[in-house]
Amino acid sequence: MTATRAARHRMPGRLVAGGVGAIVIATVALVVGLYAADSEPRELGGIGGPSVFVSWLLPFFRLIATLATVGCAGALLSAVVLLRVEGGPLGVQGRRAVRDASNSAVIWAVCAFAGAIVTAAILLDTPVNLLRFRLDDALGVPEVKSLLITGILVLALAVGIRRVQTSSAAGLGVLVAIAALVPTAVTAYPRNESYVVLAGAALVVHVIAATTWIGGLAGLVRYGRASRTGLPIVLERFNQVALISSIAVLLSGLISAAGRLAAMGGGWGSVLDALTSDAYGALLIAKIGAFLLLIILAWLQRRRAVGDLLDGGTPFWQVVGTELFVMALTLGLSVALSQTA
Repeated sequence: MTATRAARHRMPGRLVAGGVGAIVIATVALVVGLYAADSEPRELGGIGGPSVFVSWLLPFFRLIATLATVGCAGALLSAVVLLRVEGGPLGVQGRRAVRDASNSAVIWAVCAFAGAIVTAAILLDTPVNLLRFRLDDALGVPEVKSLLITGILVLALAVGIRRVQTSSAAGLGVLVAIAALVPTAVTAYPRNESYVVLAGAALVVHVIAATTWIGGLAGLVRYGRASRTGLPIVLERFNQVALISSIAVLLSGLISAAGRLAAMGGGWGSVLDALTSDAYGALLIAKIGAFLLLIILAWLQRRRAVGDLLDGGTPFWQVVGTELFVMALTLGLSVALSQTA
């Protein structure tokens, strides 16, 4: 009992260190990806527009929002699925997960609102402090409206789930979180592309599935270790979620990317040319490589799980930690892709 309590007390420090490490890796991947694709924010050459610093804020707000989204989704998924208690009421870890989801949702909402301001400044070529004179123009930009809708939904989510006590109420929070992912996804592509419907629909599925998968793994690390005897059950539930999510991520990602490349090249026959000649294609290849590495690590995790869970679990958790870091790398590249025309 003493050893278990001591391990629980040590866990927050390890989690903080792991979280900081994931943020650093995602940030490095973002910056390297932007420079590699020659898509880094730069001076536009206009007079009186937003500075380069403001332009750099946009991808970083997107990255922080993405990480907060993963944290919120992972905590809610843990409360509703991974830590599910028969009979409805949330257990101790479930209530902790709901509070974590609320905190993550606050960060997500702040980044969405801040991103809306920066996006308006960039697209309208107007300094942030002068946007109040172009409020109607800013509210007419689809990207700005989608971020504002997301921010409002997520803020309502943060307040609404703060003190929920049942898994059914937390399940409603999952639905709101999914709804909040949709507005920014459907505005990710140019609005007049012939392939926008296919690519946009696939992207919505891709974002939801990826968030579920990565968030679920983060939830497994955050809450699954509190009870070593209950961990096999939590892991089994996560494996079911991960299998469905990983298939959906792969298929929807390929469809969305193919639609985007087809739109760039003017037809399905130009997909390979766009893939090998465009900066978006280079980043896409890098992301696919990271995804394949992730699949391999997930397979290794499943192989080691049975023998390691009840015997210290060090190799198992090392594999899981490495998998999370690769996921952070993939998230950084994903945000860089979203910044690449």
